[in-house]
Amino acid sequence: MAILALNKLSLSYLEKPVLVDCTCSLEAKAKCGLVGVNGAGKTSLFRLLTGEITPTSGEIITPKGLKIGIMEQELKNHQHTLQGELLSLFQPLRELEQQLEYVNRRLQNADPAEQQTLVEEQFRLNEAYVNGGGLTYQSRVKSTLLGLGFAAADFDRPLSELSGGQRSKLALAKLLLSDADLLLLDEPTNHLDIASLEWLEDFLRGLNTAFIVISHDRFFLDRVTEQTLHLQNHHLKLYKGNFSAFKQQYAQAREAQLRANANLSREISRVESIIKQQKQWNREKTLVTAHSKEKQVQRLQAQLTDVERQPQELNFHFAAAPASGNDLLELADVTQTFGRHTLFEKLNFRLYKGEKVCLLGANGVGKTTIFRLIMRQFAPTAGTVMLGAGLKIGYFDQVQKLEDTSETLLEYLRNTYPKMTETALRSALAAFLFYAEDIEKPCSVLSGGEKARLGLLKILLSQPNLLLLDEPTNHLDIAGREALETALAHFDGAILAISHDRYFINALAEKIVVLADGKLTEYPGNYAYYLEKRAEPTAPQTAAAPPQAASDNKLAYQAQKEQAAQKRRLQSRLQKLEAAIAAHEAAIAALEQQLADPQIASDYQQAAELSRQADAERAALEAAMQEWEDVAILLEE
Repeated sequence: MAILALNKLSLSYLEKPVLVDCTCSLEAKAKCGLVGVNGAGKTSLFRLLTGEITPTSGEIITPKGLKIGIMEQELKNHQHTLQGELLSLFQPLRELEQQLEYVNRRLQNADPAEQQTLVEEQFRLNEAYVNGGGLTYQSRVKSTLLGLGFAAADFDRPLSELSGGQRSKLALAKLLLSDADLLLLDEPTNHLDIASLEWLEDFLRGLNTAFIVISHDRFFLDRVTEQTLHLQNHHLKLYKGNFSAFKQQYAQAREAQLRANANLSREISRVESIIKQQKQWNREKTLVTAHSKEKQVQRLQAQLTDVERQPQELNFHFAAAPASGNDLLELADVTQTFGRHTLFEKLNFRLYKGEKVCLLGANGVGKTTIFRLIMRQFAPTAGTVMLGAGLKIGYFDQVQKLEDTSETLLEYLRNTYPKMTETALRSALAAFLFYAEDIEKPCSVLSGGEKARLGLLKILLSQPNLLLLDEPTNHLDIAGREALETALAHFDGAILAISHDRYFINALAEKIVVLADGKLTEYPGNYAYYLEKRAEPTAPQTAAAPPQAASDNKLAYQAQKEQAAQKRRLQSRLQKLEAAIAAHEAAIAALEQQLADPQIASDYQQAAELSRQADAERAALEAAMQEWEDVAILLEE
């Protein structure tokens, strides 16, 4: 049975289409992700489903009495405590508790004639209380608050004391505990650390009600969704499977779409050449034929479909400044206190040239503080932070703001890096999804995600040899995150990143460092390796070894760990090179196929340009194959 159906649903703002003839349906208990680029209309669709706005045409069909839940934008009762706000959702159960208490008190002093009536009333009330979830609602409230990262000490805090992020988490908690039949979740993973994300994933997987979730967190979508709604070019299409399954199906459908468009374009060109020839003859019969062929061209053009632009294959290298030594930075017995609160103590950590490391930990444990210590924004309470000679840091702060300037994107970068050629600047902008129509926009009108992309690009172009990235994927949509991952894969400097985006972490990290309970723990691998190790049972404590033996064991362990990390780095590089080789070979094959086309071969300028591109691809292929061979030898050794 369908819980939701859209029938030719359309929405326009000031005659500008947002949704056009959208038709699809979701079954009861559907677990569905809603994806699309920023500005595609995902939030507008949610507003249509809740009745906040009305469609221009079409209809939304739901079962009678369907309750749709969505996160509140503003919490109204600021006098409520955190726990009290959630308990207010269960007011009917709390009223039943009061009624039961009243009946129980009357039973203590009731005469025999009244007892039977009161017992029956007690039974009726108790049955309603149990069936309504009265035995578990208080524990559900507490577990939800704890799962979303609140401490027990926060339960009695008034709402007026909560930060913006805490308010968002409380609004999410209210939605999860509501009795809605269909939940609409708009970016529910914002403000959540990894532990809270994992709790939310478990909660949604066990949910017996349907939900639609908008999210740019690909790891989250893979774990909780079973269907994917894709909103593109004002149309909706439903795919079976989670985000990764959708990506595969979409890529296949897109390739088929491109082939169909190419065939149509060839046919249009053929018919247009006939029209041109018929018009040149300028006879009555040939002009009639030409007019008929023009109608055929119009019909063929109507069959052409819009294909979403994909990020181009990155052909821009983000170079790093040369570092003087292998050791970029070291934290030695670093302790940081604020007042009476000790954030962490005696932290020890080293970062080496070219390493890609992700720093994980719950919100508030001190990850950003470590970055601020590295940036010399203040000194540690104890210990030392040592920076290597020749170190050049590029720091992306999660609250970084781009200058509010009327300069266009191209002007802004040209003025920042006057020695770079315009071709290089345009290539760098394209790598971060800024194309011809974008680069002439003033920086002041950019969205939050666009400003984040431009800020990251500006830092990469400064040629640091160490990138400090604090939540770099915040505000980025999925395409932006994928572009960033590609750019960082082509960056040959070191990276230390704080992130809750597990897909990003898995793609980037060669080592995971976890900050918990004031201590750092290292895992020489990516996020999947970290999860695997985290799931292993803790080894039993062994008796203390003699001092010299312990020192030898530590050195041996460190050597083994560094060797394992180096092996994983080489394996990761080998995989990236294999992907690059395949991409270069595919590009060369496509270019050679175009050059074999007689129409193109007869156009000297176009053929020369394609030949130049093919030569560049062959040179890049040769370089990638040579590097693959070098890396393979190192890995074997």
